[in-house]
Amino acid sequence: MGNTYDVTPSKYRQPISPYKGRDLDGTLESVDYVPRTHLRIWYNNQTEGYARHHHAAMEIILVKQNLYPVTVNNTTYMLSEGDILFIPPNTLHSLAGGAGSRFVMLFDVAPLMSFEDMRVCCPIVLAPVLLRRNDAPGLYKTVRSGFDRLISLYFESGSLWELRVYAELISIFSEIGADYINQADTDISRLSRKAPLSSEKFASLLSYIDSHYTEDLTLDWAAGYTGFSKYHFLRLFSDYTGCTFHDYLLQKRIQIAQALLATDVSITEAALRSGYSSLTTFNRNFRKLTGMSPSEYRNAREAKTVHEGFPGATVPEDVFISLTP
Repeated sequence: MGNTYDVTPSKYRQPISPYKGRDLDGTLESVDYVPRTHLRIWYNNQTEGYARHHHAAMEIILVKQNLYPVTVNNTTYMLSEGDILFIPPNTLHSLAGGAGSRFVMLFDVAPLMSFEDMRVCCPIVLAPVLLRRNDAPGLYKTVRSGFDRLISLYFESGSLWELRVYAELISIFSEIGADYINQADTDISRLSRKAPLSSEKFASLLSYIDSHYTEDLTLDWAAGYTGFSKYHFLRLFSDYTGCTFHDYLLQKRIQIAQALLATDVSITEAALRSGYSSLTTFNRNFRKLTGMSPSEYRNAREAKTVHEGFPGATVPEDVFISLTP
């Protein structure tokens, strides 16, 4: 985020390791995490913006002062003071810049994706989520307090600081997930008197997709799995996940493909192992979500020597990191 320590308040200067600068190849950015950790947080008050880019980290922006326009894929968010925007991993976004200040936080969420409960936070991992004070006052107050503690822990850099930061992050996600489940159950209850059972069915469905994304998972099959008619399923799935069944499966497969393309497997094999029998369909869907072709993404990745995520991490032969819930 630039070496602007001369204009950064002393309490918000990097406490652990100086920032070395951006490592950008095309639109792909290699995240400069604090060495031997999985995160980096900046106090940012620069006026210049950042062109369209993407990275394996989740990016969270908390605006302290003034407006801050952020474009994610094709949607522009005019962030005001106090707004919190969650940008999922591997999502194209650009920052317009401008006067004011904000915290920009990058987290490797791979360590958290082994938890089954992260599945209920799927909107945060699959699509941008904007949290504003007036939209959900109770949830906002809890989440904002969590981020205030998290940011203080980072810049104070006391003992076990990374573990304490991630503990706060998990607490934040759990609050968002709990609120999300409550809203989903309320929506589902309009069509079913067994709301808790229905939400469990949808969680079970997402768990199945997580392990069987290469199979021919049709809309008819998914509706039957949950016990709803196709018409009701379409509405309830959108309420539960924030996207359509088709888009959820598409995003799951493409994010798996992105992990595969970070290894030495061929593009054809990456397509097959992420659930695509047609290379043409794979190429089209990959470009739709990432803004580049698989070969362009591969070429950018091949320029890197450090894997983004766990140091030395690899994608196993037939078991992959769960990138979405």
